[in-house]
Amino acid sequence: MKRGTPPIVRYTNRIVIGLRTVAASGDEKLTFQRLIEAMGQGSHRLLILMLTLLNMIPGPPGFGGVIAWTTFAVAVAMVLGKPVRLPRIIGERKLPVAPLLKGSEQVVKVTGIIARFSRPRMRWLTGAAATIPYGIFAMVISVAMTVPIPFSNAVPNVGLCVLAFSMLNRDGIGAVIGAAICVLGLGVEIALVFGAINLGMHAVNTVF
Repeated sequence: MKRGTPPIVRYTNRIVIGLRTVAASGDEKLTFQRLIEAMGQGSHRLLILMLTLLNMIPGPPGFGGVIAWTTFAVAVAMVLGKPVRLPRIIGERKLPVAPLLKGSEQVVKVTGIIARFSRPRMRWLTGAAATIPYGIFAMVISVAMTVPIPFSNAVPNVGLCVLAFSMLNRDGIGAVIGAAICVLGLGVEIALVFGAINLGMHAVNTVF
């Protein structure tokens, strides 16, 4: 790859290369744990980006929750400075390889376009010193994303995706924007939860 290639493009290409390696083995499905291993158990920032991208793909019931808890596990490992080890209940869940590979190839194309507007700036917000705050923030958002309210997780997930993208691309301004979207999404989710609780209490009071 030529010099001057944006960092984020190199990272997203790593996702494609990892999935192509799995696809070349002939396996039609892979577990979350094997997906983590293919990306590199120490590639915490890349893994968070990959998981937020996966969460944009429609999946079976409970898929979003598994993604959220996997993101939480990656963030915990990042804060602790440890390789990612998933609990068996999460790590053994399987994903189809073909759509993942096709989706990741499209992501690389889109990333190349977005990278024209995102560039390394305010690097102090994305450097090694930001790893622990970033990990803790990702933990909070990923736990919030486990709330089983339809469509409530979309905005926080987009925000975390923008944040992960920017952290990899060393774009401090993009990281701030991503964090702001996360906070906005968190506020919307809290409002929906309280709304659901109030609606439920109103229904109970009406019945009794």
